[in-house]
Amino acid sequence: MTNQTKIPDDLQRAFHRLIYHLPDPLKDDDHTQQVILNYLKFGDEKLARQRIEIIKISFREKTPEESSEIQTLLDLYSDGSDTPESDLSEGDSLEFPTD
Repeated sequence: MTNQTKIPDDLQRAFHRLIYHLPDPLKDDDHTQQVILNYLKFGDEKLARQRIEIIKISFREKTPEESSEIQTLLDLYSDGSDTPESDLSEGDSLEFPTD
C-alpha cells in the first residue's frame, strides 16, 4: 500500500482509516489513494468518506459486468470442448488401446 503516495504525518491515521473502507482491489490502487489523500488535504475526513462511498458505488456497478465476462470465459474453458460427454459413444473413450 502507498507505494508512490507520500502521506503527511498528520494525515496518516485518517488515511489508513479511510483506505480500510475501500473494496480490496482498490486498496492498493495508487490513483484511488491519491484521490483519497487529496480529499483529506483539501477537505476533511467526512468529505473523503463521501468520496469513498461514490467510489464503492462505481466499483459495484462495474464489477457485475466484468464478473459476467469472466464467468463466461471460465464456463467456456471448463467445458473443454463443444461436445457434451453424453454425446460421446463408447468407441470415443479416452482410454488407450491395449494390444
